[in-house]
Amino acid sequence: MIFVTLGTHELEFTRLLEYLEKMEIKEEVIIQCGNTKYNSKKYKIIPFLSQNEFSDIMEKCDLLICHGGVGSILSALKQNKKVIAVPRLSKYNEHNDDHQIEICDKFDRKGYIKSCLNYEELEFAIKNYKNMEFKRYKFDNSQILNFIDQYIKNI
Repeated sequence: MIFVTLGTHELEFTRLLEYLEKMEIKEEVIIQCGNTKYNSKKYKIIPFLSQNEFSDIMEKCDLLICHGGVGSILSALKQNKKVIAVPRLSKYNEHNDDHQIEICDKFDRKGYIKSCLNYEELEFAIKNYKNMEFKRYKFDNSQILNFIDQYIKNI
């Protein structure tokens, strides 16, 4: 099963849904569309999921396709899921700036996810995700905790 999440940003992200609608995906696809208004002839679309519903679907999915939000990416990596991220772009009025490109590029270059900027890249990634190998993300918050600890000591 493929889980698609567009996040909760107030701007719509119809480009990703239009890409998916053009593809022939044989697997079940569940989409949390957030504030994006879209009707699909192929896929189940739900505006918002509860935290429990989101977690249940995430646990069951084989692939997460998401926007370039850190929360969505890290949620999937914590469960060792394969992730394809499509950053929201300012030129399409999907976000205020292009910071999601930087986020996705950083995770991609490190080997944790596949970042896709256009239809062709996304179509190729979806067709081949079962054969893709990703590095396992190691969660380590010790640096930030040490920084906070030092900051508190110096107040």
